[in-house]
Amino acid sequence: MRGRRVYAAILAAFGLLLLTGAGGGAPCNLPDGLEIKKSGIEILSMPVMEAPPIPAGASEEPAGPDASQEPAAPGTSQEPAAPGTSQEPAVPAETGASASQDDGTQPADPTVPADPTVPADPTVPADPTVPADPTVPADPTVPAGQPAGESQGAYLGGAKLMLLANQGASQMLSSVIQTVDGSVIVVDGGTPEDAPHLIDTVQSMGGRVNAWLVTHLHNDHVGALITILNMEQPPLEIDGIYYSVAGQDWYDANDPTRTQTAAAFMDAIQKFPQEKRHDDISKGTQIAAGDAVITVLNRRYLLSVDSGNNASVAYMVHVGGRDILYLGDMGLNGGDLLLQDWSGEGLKCDIVQMAHHGQNGVGESFYQTVRPEICLWPTPQWLWDNDNGGGPGSGPWRTAETRWWMEKMGVTRHYCIKDGDQIIQ
Repeated sequence: MRGRRVYAAILAAFGLLLLTGAGGGAPCNLPDGLEIKKSGIEILSMPVMEAPPIPAGASEEPAGPDASQEPAAPGTSQEPAAPGTSQEPAVPAETGASASQDDGTQPADPTVPADPTVPADPTVPADPTVPADPTVPADPTVPAGQPAGESQGAYLGGAKLMLLANQGASQMLSSVIQTVDGSVIVVDGGTPEDAPHLIDTVQSMGGRVNAWLVTHLHNDHVGALITILNMEQPPLEIDGIYYSVAGQDWYDANDPTRTQTAAAFMDAIQKFPQEKRHDDISKGTQIAAGDAVITVLNRRYLLSVDSGNNASVAYMVHVGGRDILYLGDMGLNGGDLLLQDWSGEGLKCDIVQMAHHGQNGVGESFYQTVRPEICLWPTPQWLWDNDNGGGPGSGPWRTAETRWWMEKMGVTRHYCIKDGDQIIQ
């Protein structure tokens, strides 16, 4: 500003000289601070001139198009805040959200594309109104059955599969499927201790079982069913129970440690209406349960090796566009027979229940043939870790070997009861 004032004073003096005839030698009076010399007008000093006061809130110099102030981002307002509101920047709430979102309540500007090089903040929930990018594949390692998996919502086309957790210390198998139309399928059911949880689960789905599938007569599979059948007031309505078992004499001779369970089942099933008992199933039998179709893969195998486990009946449940293979406790020999019976092709599945709780069941070649995407592990923590009380790896079980097989096959989606009830939808 001072330079402009000096320049203006010089111009004023020069104009005064022209008007007063200074060039012709006539005397003239110059403003204070200027003197005429042969070399021209010389500035001796300049009086200090007070600038007019600047109105409050105004800039000393007007901002031009290249002013240092950045323009507001598209979609933001430059209007003053409403009366009574603070113009201080908001302090981010302590929720783990990024500070760039202020207090976490302001949505991102939809006109500004996200920077693809900056990873999304996993603590900030995605906007449900913004469709997912179809070019970005879903993470295959995220379980569909747990809270994140439930959000996928389409794996079973609207159906729901549950693998229930053991309520006691024992290994067990209890699985419930609710079809798209609401029909219910139960596989085995677990031990007597598991009966209350199973009953609650089925009652939450309406209390009716359209098809109850039994794999074999071991307490950790049929104990809950035996308990329910023996109740004076049946807690569930059961349309049909499907099973293939030998006579009591066979169990006495070939599975002597489980003869009590076999006898208890034979007694309890007699209390169930005869027209709802289906003990005549065999390879290829199909069972309709709402919009699901169940295929029986074998009549029980009566082998002299690992007899009780190899007597398991396998079932393929087709529901929601997926095939779910249940193997019960089928062992190596039973698995080999099943591969022969179906030439492998009829056994390919999307989901497989790991035989004999994931150890000492069917062999590696069986799993290589069925090629599942998802493994169901009816395996408690101690069995998963092979821990007999001396720490992981201290037991005689072969769970780690089976886990290694699946890892080599590239299967990454595992649902295990050691983590509680498992859900796939």
